[in-house]
Amino acid sequence: MLAVAAARTCSCSTDAVPERIRFATFNIEDFPKDERQVVGAFDEIARLGASFVGLQEIVEPDRFVRGMREQLGPSWEVAFEPSPRHPNHHLGVLFDRRVWTLASTRQHDGTRLEGRHKATLEVRLRSAATGRIVRVLVIHFKSGGDNHPTRARQYAALAPIVRDAVASGERVVLLGDFNATGDDDRADLVSLASTTGLTWATEPLACTAFWERDDGCFPSRLDHVLTTGAPAYVDVAGACATEGCALKDSCPLYHDVVSDHCPVAVSLP
Repeated sequence: MLAVAAARTCSCSTDAVPERIRFATFNIEDFPKDERQVVGAFDEIARLGASFVGLQEIVEPDRFVRGMREQLGPSWEVAFEPSPRHPNHHLGVLFDRRVWTLASTRQHDGTRLEGRHKATLEVRLRSAATGRIVRVLVIHFKSGGDNHPTRARQYAALAPIVRDAVASGERVVLLGDFNATGDDDRADLVSLASTTGLTWATEPLACTAFWERDDGCFPSRLDHVLTTGAPAYVDVAGACATEGCALKDSCPLYHDVVSDHCPVAVSLP
């Protein structure tokens, strides 16, 4: 049973000069579905120990900001798309201002494909300890096993965005819900890493999401992270960590209360 945490100040990032950069990606399904989800989602974020989190499927940004203030405390901030064009699902980057300051925010419309899909959000964060920039790219590709041709076009549009980010000389983190449902999607991830010089940090993960179907609850590897340099550590939280990645007769309670996706966290040296 999921614990309901009281409002508190998060102590996710207490070191003035952290030895590693720890961050995450989290698709919080249709946030906020209800108050249970608000509490449960921020409780998951607090436990990650991440100093920034890429967000997908935020339906009400204002409600997210209120929950952030109530449960994570005043040091946390969030940057959403500067010109959101999707009516329902917004992308964002949540970050701890004790660790990062916001350097810039922009969006790249190439992955929208004639305006029908989601843009790529770019948020540049400056380390309070070192002054160095991390360039965070957040994506949410088209869902559905039959929609790989659309995702293939989105990969093609994303590649030059990533190459330009890498060419800046700043550390690059590409993360989000790639909706990588099959072998073709994983081949596209391999190709993207190869052509941009990034490392596919989350390649070994067994599952990052649960898909509720008529024949049971099917685990999927939908959420991924690509980084400048190899990760020191990669892990998945939520029900993917506690319930495992085997096919189940029904999805865990987490699926209904928090999200159909689990947070995926990466530590960089």
